Amino acid sequence: MLTSEQFQELKRDVISSMEGRYKIVPLNSLMHSRYNLAQPLYIVVEYGDDQVVASLNEIEAFASAPTEYEALELLCEEIVMLYEDLSAEPENLGKLPARWLNYLEGVIRCR
Repeated sequence: MLTSEQFQELKRDVISSMEGRYKIVPLNSLMHSRYNLAQPLYIVVEYGDDQVVASLNEIEAFASAPTEYEALELLCEEIVMLYEDLSAEPENLGKLPARWLNYLEGVIRCR
């Protein structure tokens, strides 16, 4: 069992270790000629020792690369691929993929 003081110290240590490893960035473009965004997507960027991971938690999509820009670029490609795959046969989707498609249809617009 932790005392209140031990808990507070542990909490400070955990927060300190996480600072600088994560940030949330707005994504305003999918960097794609056929699609644009109706609103920004908020991307979680995590910095590791030699990789950067960018993720969109709403659809469980992620990409990793050596730099933030590359990770975001790959994530955009992943989002577009997922949108196109899910849109191809929406009637055959399970519950979770249907939710992802619903989310994507709300934020992606065809040019």
